[in-house]
Amino acid sequence: MAGRILFFAWLIAWMIAGASNAEASTGFTLQGRITVDKPADSIRVLLQDRSTGASVAIVDAHHEGHYDFHGLPKRLYRLIAIINGKKQERREIDIVCRTDSVVSLDFHYGKVPSKLMLHFPSEDTGVIDVSETPLDVPGDIFKEYERALVTLKSAKPSKLVEKLESIAERAPDFYGVHSRLALLYQQEGCFADAAAEYARASEISPRSVQPLLNLASVQIQAADAPETHDTMLAAAFNTLTKALQLKPSSALAYCLSGAAHSMEDSFDQAEHDFRRALELDDEFSAAHLMLANLYIHRQNWPAAIENLDKYLEVDYSPSSDRRIVKNMLQEARFKAQSAEK
Repeated sequence: MAGRILFFAWLIAWMIAGASNAEASTGFTLQGRITVDKPADSIRVLLQDRSTGASVAIVDAHHEGHYDFHGLPKRLYRLIAIINGKKQERREIDIVCRTDSVVSLDFHYGKVPSKLMLHFPSEDTGVIDVSETPLDVPGDIFKEYERALVTLKSAKPSKLVEKLESIAERAPDFYGVHSRLALLYQQEGCFADAAAEYARASEISPRSVQPLLNLASVQIQAADAPETHDTMLAAAFNTLTKALQLKPSSALAYCLSGAAHSMEDSFDQAEHDFRRALELDDEFSAAHLMLANLYIHRQNWPAAIENLDKYLEVDYSPSSDRRIVKNMLQEARFKAQSAEK
């Protein structure tokens, strides 16, 4: 893969509200990237009001498929990509972010996603000190929170956000509420809101490294937008420094650091960080995959093959990534054979 290494993860958040160069007009900014299996001559993005079907706006994607809409009211939308003049399937959008923030959503059209879905740990309750949990939260609020978690996968995101926000308002020191709310905001592309919640979770549980790792992860995700690239990477490095001060043996912190360095084309440092992550945890599948991606960029086919094989050996997540990785492995083997001739 030419250029910086691309990856899309349910990574886990600091982002200055409105830092993505949003226009001065009020309302939400919807931005993201449209990717396809093969290079496209033209990509247009049509946004419709889902309740009426009326067109809201249409823009041309720019710079590697990036698109943006400004000044949007909070409502249900439908996004349609027009690739090389042909309309693609519709994607439904429910804006759940807080007032007038930035919504970042990527969409892929085709059979094989061009970005890898890397699955990082999103919660580590074992390192949260019992003394840091709220002791004065009424039992009915705990039950309400537990009921919300039961519906986490089935309920509409907007309803879950509303429920968790209500609980957070009534129990501001409830770590789990802020952590879950942050994850939900990140999933829905509300990076600034996720950032605020991860930061709050870190304040509540200062001895826990996980909120900082989640925070750094969102910063890296936010850095994919051209307007925030440098700012977000700088913020991620700062957060990861704090995380490693808390837990020098964190393989995830080094893996995230490698991802950030690869996004700024610092490939030697990225390789060092990925290798350090694997020294700490040889079965950390994401580190093997990112390292393999780096070696593919460098055309180091034997090293790429070794790490792709290792990834397939240690990764057990039920995702379509295995098919993508198998395709990468097949291509790497072909390139290796060709290089030997």
